[in-house]
Amino acid sequence: MKTVCMLGSGAFGTAFSSLLAGNGFEVNMWCHDQSVADEVSKNHCNKLYLPNLKLSKQIKPFTNIQHAMEGVTWVFEATPVKFLRSVLEKAKPYVRKNQNWIILSKGIENKTLLFPSQMLADIFDISVKKAVISGPSFAKDLSAKQVTGVALASDDQVVAQELATILQNNYFVPHVTSDMIGVQVGGALKNIMALAIGMLDGAGFTDNTKSLLLTTGLDQMVLFAEHLGGKPETLYGLSGLGDVVLTCMGGLSRNLMVGKRLGLGEKLDDVIRETGIIPEGVNTVKSVYEIINKERFDHLPLFESVYEIIFGNKTVEDLIKILV
Repeated sequence: MKTVCMLGSGAFGTAFSSLLAGNGFEVNMWCHDQSVADEVSKNHCNKLYLPNLKLSKQIKPFTNIQHAMEGVTWVFEATPVKFLRSVLEKAKPYVRKNQNWIILSKGIENKTLLFPSQMLADIFDISVKKAVISGPSFAKDLSAKQVTGVALASDDQVVAQELATILQNNYFVPHVTSDMIGVQVGGALKNIMALAIGMLDGAGFTDNTKSLLLTTGLDQMVLFAEHLGGKPETLYGLSGLGDVVLTCMGGLSRNLMVGKRLGLGEKLDDVIRETGIIPEGVNTVKSVYEIINKERFDHLPLFESVYEIIFGNKTVEDLIKILV
């Protein structure tokens, strides 16, 4: 049985590990939290992140990242972008040229303004082959084997096709593309879109207004992707439009929930303190706002407004003004 590595034991890392185990692989799952590792080892479950999922015995938990990566050629990472650099630094001594690195994180790193795939080149001393997977794929639904389609992007088509073969089954369908930037733009900005939709919901606006915002936001996502070298058609696919619809309309989105509370007039610090949740969109909107100002890119008023509502003095009414 071939062994792969998963760096991350949160909801998505656990769900994806279950997918890999179901496809016949042994999965070395690196856990930051010792208690999660103990529970996976003893009880074959992860009550903290996916309480209703019984895990395969082929998923082996590790807290030692060296042992988790030992001898594997496929390394998957599912770590929030805010913590990704620290995890990649831990992994750095054990990176080998024959490894393929698969990015499952969605976002843009603060300060460096790097996408996850770019962080690999920034941190590792050697070059590795890599791919990005993104699309409408809530961890809970994936773990329940609901039919799920994603975009799988790599600049190495041999890696892309081999990875697609590894992952595809009767409920998981990867769509191969070469547009790594476009796929990552979609995965990052859809979280900001969910914050915006949540704000409208919290402020009492209904479906007509939300639909207008979705359309406006998608146009601006396309402009952003093109500016960074991505392809427009990618943003109209699974990693763009598909993920936007899921995150903005699905009932499991943390970004949507936090956005709704902000739309009700609550402050971000209060929401974080009460829920313990810092959604990826909050970190991503900081990076997008910085890119807008750095590049003097003045065609993204929706994303600027979301930032200024969260961190400045603007209100949801200011967000509405860009739509009319």
